[in-house]
Amino acid sequence: MTLNNITRALAALGCAVSVVLVTGCAHPITMVPDLASVPAAPSKINKTAGYVLSAEDVAKEVTTPGGGGDKVRYFPYKDLDAGLYKSFSQVFTNVVKLKGVNDAEGIASQGVSLVISPSITTDSSSSSPFTWPPTKFTVNLTCTVVDVKGAPVTVITSTGEGAAEFDEFKSNFSLSAKRASEDALKKLVKALSESEALRR
Repeated sequence: MTLNNITRALAALGCAVSVVLVTGCAHPITMVPDLASVPAAPSKINKTAGYVLSAEDVAKEVTTPGGGGDKVRYFPYKDLDAGLYKSFSQVFTNVVKLKGVNDAEGIASQGVSLVISPSITTDSSSSSPFTWPPTKFTVNLTCTVVDVKGAPVTVITSTGEGAAEFDEFKSNFSLSAKRASEDALKKLVKALSESEALRR
């Protein structure tokens, strides 16, 4: 075996050992998706949509199960902010961020006709008793949509599932979460695009 091969083998072993041996805590991961994976809608809705993520939501850290009795922690709203913006932009002709659902100045100045408030819930698990990264991850998106007067328009939901086994996630501990985020956003674009209520 050459020196380079030995070095690579030791590096891989070190990675595997770190995944297996570091136990008893909540390990940080991310849910950040690949924005290039968010598809374009077949036809855009000719409206300006404003969406709201509060500072409290962006700062919210969530902890869910990993493997080996450990847990993982992450920031769903912070990690999905750019992905949500991309998804809405793929559906509506214009998208702006608002300070809140009652941001009258932002709504008026930007010509907003629909206000979207996303809600995110997550879950994770692992089939492995020895490694902590989750092998399965779920992302639930609920987008409550109102008009500029606050009247309900519709509620759009999507659920994303992500899976990753050891051979895959040993170089990316967040892989199942990333895949779940991408799946949820793809389904969100489809659901938004197909909503009759949003096109009225």
